[in-house]
Amino acid sequence: MKIFLRLSSYIVILLLISTFLHSKQVKPKVIIKSSVDNSKITIGDKINYKVIVEYASDTQVELPDIAAGLSAFEIKDYKIHKPKKKKGRIILENDYLITTFTTGEYLIPSITVKYVENGESKGTSTIELKIFVESIKSSDSDKDDIRDIKSPIHIYHSALFYIFLFTLPLLALIGFFGYQYYKNREIKGFFTKQEPSKTAGEIALEQLEKLKNMNLIEEGRIKDYYIILSEIIRRYIEGRYNIQVLDRTTGELFWEMKNARIDKKVVTQVKDLLEDCDLVKFAKYIPPSDIIEKNFNTSVNIVNVTNSTQNAVDSIRKAN
Repeated sequence: MKIFLRLSSYIVILLLISTFLHSKQVKPKVIIKSSVDNSKITIGDKINYKVIVEYASDTQVELPDIAAGLSAFEIKDYKIHKPKKKKGRIILENDYLITTFTTGEYLIPSITVKYVENGESKGTSTIELKIFVESIKSSDSDKDDIRDIKSPIHIYHSALFYIFLFTLPLLALIGFFGYQYYKNREIKGFFTKQEPSKTAGEIALEQLEKLKNMNLIEEGRIKDYYIILSEIIRRYIEGRYNIQVLDRTTGELFWEMKNARIDKKVVTQVKDLLEDCDLVKFAKYIPPSDIIEKNFNTSVNIVNVTNSTQNAVDSIRKAN
C-alpha cells in the first residue's frame, strides 16, 4: 500500500512538472500589449499610454509606427525605454503622455506587430482602446442665481455691412488656401533636381544647411521643418545604400537597413531620428528646442559618418 501511495505521488509530481514545462513552451513568439491609466477624463487631463512588445530574440519582427495611431491627441511627452533582455526574449517598452482639448469619444486603434515564424509571415495585435473626454463639470461653488437674458435688440445695418459680412469670410478662405498652397509648394520645391555629379552625402549636407537657413523653427513652422528633415534623411539613405525607402514606414525602413547589413549604430540613429519626426508629423508633438537641435545634429552626423565610410571604400577601389 505504501509503495502504491509513493508511486501515485511521484506520478502526480511528474504530471505537474510536465504541465509547467509545457506551459513555458507554448508562450507565443511575439506578444504586444497596450494600456492607458485612465479611459475617462475631462478636457486637458493627461493620459499615460503604454505599449509593450515582447518577442523571442531569434524572431525577426516589424515594429509598428505608434505615433500614427495618436493623431487625434497631442503628445505632451514620451519615453522610449532601452530594450531589455530576459530569458532569451527582448522586451520593448514605450510610454506616451497624451491629452486632448475636445470632448467626445476617441479610439486608439489596435497596433499590429508583424513577424516571421517557420518561414510564414504572421501578426499579432493589441485591442482598441476607447477614451471618453468630458467637459469640466460645474462645482458646488458655482452660482445658480443668474438672471435671465434680456430679449435681443434689433440693430439695423446698411448694405455695406452685409457686403463685408459675406466678402470677408470669402477673402479669409482664399487667403487660407493660398497660404496652404504656397507652403506645400515651398516644401515640394525644396527638393529640386540635383546635379548628377554630386554624391548623396554632398546633396544631403547642402539640403540640411538650406533647411537650417530657412528659419522655420523661428517662424513656428515646426511640423514643416520635421517633414523636410525626415525627407532629407530618407532620400540620403535611399541614395547612399540603394534602398527603396520613400514609400516605407519607419518600422519597415528599420528592417530594410538591418537586412542590408548597415552598421547597427547607424540603423539605431536613423530609426530614433525618424521616430521623432513621425511624432511631430502625425501626433502634434512639439519638441523642446534642445531636442530640435539634437535631431539636426544627429542628421548631420549620420550623413558625415556614413559618407566618410563610402569615400574610404571608393578610395580603396580606385587604388586597386
